Amino acid sequence: MFFEISKIKNQNYPNNYQLKNDIIFNCDLGWQRIEYKHYVIFFKGYRLDSIEDEEFYESMLHDPTPRFHGNFFCVIADDTITITNDKHRGSPLQYVQNQKITNLEQDLTPAWSNKYLTVDPLLTVTEKHFSPYTCSYDEIDYDSALDQVDKILCDSFETFLSQNNKPLKVFLSGGIDTLTMYSYINKFTKNYELVDYEYKKFTHFYRKNWDTKITKYWGYNQIHSWGDVPTVLLTGGCGDEFFLRGPAMLSVLAEHHGIDTLALVEKNTQCYHSHYLSKEKNRHYFSTKKPFDTSSKKNTVAYIMNNLINDHQHWHIDETICFTPFKNIAIPGIILNLPKQNVIEQLLEAQFNKDLIIRNNPDDLRLLSTSKNHIRFENLISM
Repeated sequence: MFFEISKIKNQNYPNNYQLKNDIIFNCDLGWQRIEYKHYVIFFKGYRLDSIEDEEFYESMLHDPTPRFHGNFFCVIADDTITITNDKHRGSPLQYVQNQKITNLEQDLTPAWSNKYLTVDPLLTVTEKHFSPYTCSYDEIDYDSALDQVDKILCDSFETFLSQNNKPLKVFLSGGIDTLTMYSYINKFTKNYELVDYEYKKFTHFYRKNWDTKITKYWGYNQIHSWGDVPTVLLTGGCGDEFFLRGPAMLSVLAEHHGIDTLALVEKNTQCYHSHYLSKEKNRHYFSTKKPFDTSSKKNTVAYIMNNLINDHQHWHIDETICFTPFKNIAIPGIILNLPKQNVIEQLLEAQFNKDLIIRNNPDDLRLLSTSKNHIRFENLISM
């Protein structure tokens, strides 16, 4: 769901829509253009709330504050333009005052994910603040946490599948996140293609932007795209981060609990995360003391949640919609309240993910690589 709003018809995008005041909405494939009342609305992505389209548009016109779940952008154009999105925006958003607003280029002025934007006829950007999450600090027992996250994921899969009419593609890397996703899709449907190839269709948008812009976002070096063919790719995107196994945020949580991560992985050399967390690029997170008081749970939770809402993985490109069920800020909000021992088990073995998989089908664990990001696809031959 790449776009640029400017006064220029940018030929690097396949679609260029003339709006009022000589403003152009440039975008990749896959956007819906809706005329509603005297507004023009551009929408791309999906919603995970039970609300009809017309009710959604009416609600957005009345109050564009991000509050719905899913993974989408909604651009509402009249004399002014509003750029809003789901509650936890899946894409960065940057701008140059009085020139352009985009989520393709980097190194511009960032609009953080606790903001949405309005734009006047002179392309003057105004940032509107909102609260994209709420925090809880009460410890939760392990089974209750599993129940809550399982319900979030079941609801997301069930809602998405009930609305979707595009072919589904599933790619397994051998990692815990794609396997968690795989265990859930199988719970609801077998009507998908299990992809055993890597594929990118180089559309106009890809060809014009691949080397100079798209590849600067790391997720697009690891993603499929079927170009102009409407398709859904189910991904494990945000899994490391939102299940609190990513080194940057995991190191903050570990310091809060007084966990010596490097000593643990050196002692447990056969654990799932040992090789990954021992890499030099990851070790420094655990050997460097954090610049704030991590003994405070409130500080720790706030720091992690604020970083996670601005940690963007990959988002829809052309007609390929990425279903990202783990992109839900409520998931880390729950896991952050687990007891220390459960944090250690997740740190070493991704145990929380494994127990979610076991709830669906324990036999799926045979497809998991023995070590994260070490020997990819090693167990997939047994499928």
